[in-house]
Amino acid sequence: MSDSKSAYSTGVAAQKALAQLDAELTRKLDRAAERAKRFHANWQAVNLNDFVDKFAPGSTTKIDGAKIYFQTPGSNIRIVCDIRGGYCRLQDTSISNTRRSYLDINGHNANNKTLPNGKQTGRKQSEYNEVTHFRILKREEM
Repeated sequence: MSDSKSAYSTGVAAQKALAQLDAELTRKLDRAAERAKRFHANWQAVNLNDFVDKFAPGSTTKIDGAKIYFQTPGSNIRIVCDIRGGYCRLQDTSISNTRRSYLDINGHNANNKTLPNGKQTGRKQSEYNEVTHFRILKREEM
């Protein structure tokens, strides 16, 4: 098992320090923290180590602005972690609609849901966000 949580934590610390010198990055981080504060109660929690081992084994870590990415070279699946929000998402980069390219916790397309009568229908944006955002467990919760 890799320790992706350490890579994530190191990246978070570095970007928070960088934000002290970058007003735009500070603004992005503050917006992310506010979103997470409002919605995190609706998100499933994940152990980042297990999540990365399952969906991005042997991944490389990339830090870009307010995000940390874990992606296995050659794979279309990447884990997108928000630095300040303390959450991650699973993205299929082969999906051209970037606003709806995120997957559920099992790696399935999250655009539709099955109704009690068995029919499929599209998810509202709030429903989509709820099933595609995952709260990253703190080290002591893992």
